[in-house]
Amino acid sequence: MKVSVIIPVYNVAPYVERCLLSVLNQTWQDMEVIVVNDCTPDDSMEIVRRVVANHPRGTMVRMLEHEVNGGLSAARNTGIRAASGDYLYFLDSDDYLPSDSIENLAKPAVQYYADFVIGNYKVTGADYWAPPLCLSAGFYAGNDVILSAYLKNKWYVMAWNKLVRKDWLYDNRLFFEEGIVHEDDLWSFRLACCAERMYVADAVSYYYDMQPQSIMRSPSKRNLECRVIVLCAIFDLITASPSLLSNHLVYIFFETLKAKYFDRILYHSLDETFRLECYRTFRAKKYLSAWKALFRFRIGAGLALRNLHYALPVRAGYVYFKSYVRLMYYISVLPIKLKRLGEKLLMN
Repeated sequence: MKVSVIIPVYNVAPYVERCLLSVLNQTWQDMEVIVVNDCTPDDSMEIVRRVVANHPRGTMVRMLEHEVNGGLSAARNTGIRAASGDYLYFLDSDDYLPSDSIENLAKPAVQYYADFVIGNYKVTGADYWAPPLCLSAGFYAGNDVILSAYLKNKWYVMAWNKLVRKDWLYDNRLFFEEGIVHEDDLWSFRLACCAERMYVADAVSYYYDMQPQSIMRSPSKRNLECRVIVLCAIFDLITASPSLLSNHLVYIFFETLKAKYFDRILYHSLDETFRLECYRTFRAKKYLSAWKALFRFRIGAGLALRNLHYALPVRAGYVYFKSYVRLMYYISVLPIKLKRLGEKLLMN
């Protein structure tokens, strides 16, 4: 079985050699590596060409060039369209793989003819929380099971470290939305809505490299606007599907996503006009009234309290929703702050 590893390249000169070597040194033999140059302004591609020229498996690498910078989604889509493998694997060029990564994912893909195989991962480079893989290793059949696990945050949204069957991806048109960031949130939701056969490999098959400077960098306004775009796109998917509309877990997931996105907007933007505009959009994306949700889906007390903002006039609802979301944020970080305070007191 052939695996196509797709690596977008843009401004990653310090990391791309490590990334590419980790793929070329895989124990799985039947591979192609598709490197997509998204008009990188640095010498990343010179490094790629040097590694390819000097590695005994360099002939498996194909280098594609964008004429204009299209972003991560466009680069991945270029790789998808050029791939000749049975399965596709997305790898970010500042991350890297253990040597048996593809083998650990490809073997169950062959055995179970999975729509996709997901592996575990490890964060390196910085002390940073990332969403864990909370499913036991094994085969999962049926969309109800797979979608339910996703809605309960038992498998992560990032597109990388998922081995996806190419013909199934094409059948479901699972290309990445171009021109936005947070595209993985939308793509993985669509993946979860389509998949019937998933395998979970609990071995670490990906190193997610987080640099301290990237964690501290505040997102741009465009970055925050894309959260609104993604939420609207997910709303359109839900409202076009009777099965999703009637799923109480989808409702809880969607309303929770609103709060999560709005929390990021509040944290990273002080522009009250922009905040209110985002709230108006989020408020309008409601496919079930708060009262119907309370009695039809029997939602919990926390979500019922959060949903009170719908019963208020827009500006009052904005103030309430903003206050509720910030309060929940402070409650969530309180244990971390208390732990750090305790550690500091012990050191003194």
